[in-house]
Amino acid sequence: MGESRFYLAIGEESVRGVAETTSAGFVPLLSAKLPSVEFDESVVDEFRGEATLLGPTMWLRKSRRWQATLELPFYTEAGIEPRMVGTIIKHLFGRATSTQLGTTTAYVHMLYPSARMYEEGSGEIEDRALTLNYNLNEGDVVKNYPYVGGRVVSIGFEQTPGEPLKLTAELTGQFRDTPAEALASPVFPSEALRCDYSTLTIHTGAVTRTGTAPDFTDISADATATRIRPDRLSIKIDSGKEDVLRLSGLDYPDKTRLGRFSVEVEFVLDWEDPQTGFSSVAEFNDWLATTSTTTNLLCVWDTGTEAGAGYNHRLVIDIPRLVRLGGEPDYGHEKEPTITLKYRALYDDTTGYIAGCLLQNTAQTL
Repeated sequence: MGESRFYLAIGEESVRGVAETTSAGFVPLLSAKLPSVEFDESVVDEFRGEATLLGPTMWLRKSRRWQATLELPFYTEAGIEPRMVGTIIKHLFGRATSTQLGTTTAYVHMLYPSARMYEEGSGEIEDRALTLNYNLNEGDVVKNYPYVGGRVVSIGFEQTPGEPLKLTAELTGQFRDTPAEALASPVFPSEALRCDYSTLTIHTGAVTRTGTAPDFTDISADATATRIRPDRLSIKIDSGKEDVLRLSGLDYPDKTRLGRFSVEVEFVLDWEDPQTGFSSVAEFNDWLATTSTTTNLLCVWDTGTEAGAGYNHRLVIDIPRLVRLGGEPDYGHEKEPTITLKYRALYDDTTGYIAGCLLQNTAQTL
């Protein structure tokens, strides 16, 4: 009987289009699906003296690219090459600053959008890209399929009760390189580094940010902030990037053009107006009454596992300005009413970003 093996290791290419298969981090997948390779190809419609009504005689492949959707349980580190989880987020935003926390083994990485990420000399992404090393069996032999030139277009965070935090990353890339020997002996991150529903706290209101904006070294909810306890949370961050094919002598995209970053938030919670705490009724009525006010959201996943003395592995998502998009209450005969509240983020001058992620782990850089 043949094997059924499938695993992924992500590498960062120093030059886009040159596969990175050595320094790669292993990440678990929630779904086993290869990237979709897309070819622009068609019949050749040219008059060459043949009997054209009998059918086409030539087929031409004009260009190639790939698209991938990664669905991962979120761990603060990858296996073997710990930085690669944060590197995925870095390749969406463009900017990442890393700081050692005291003299410990813990490091904090602040990530946020940049409009110069692909510029030469920017010190950001420049010409780097991601290789998705999919390892799978061809019968009894396991091979590595390197998909090179990967660009992260969007990421989504989704949290539901009883489940780990799910990271969904949408990527576009150049081509699948030649299959090679498998990346043997995969090592995956420890379960203690998983961001879970039970480790999440969500607040709106006053936020304490340590350091100089936007390169904060700590972000936490103030004691006066209001706790939110939804049934489900969804955050989608889109960069609006476009990978384009040019007259550059290549048959795959070699230029990534930036678009406008956008952030959308959605959560489901009880339809209620408590005497204290977060009121979904007030949020709904505020949306109906005016568009001039904004709110904010701070999500913190603290694993409880030390990255260094006094510092835990954790993920923080900071969205400082949100406008309400409404959402209708859901009434039924068999349950208490709930509401799905929807928001869209705006750029914030004080923090210097529309959304920022703070990742704390043992990786020295991203």
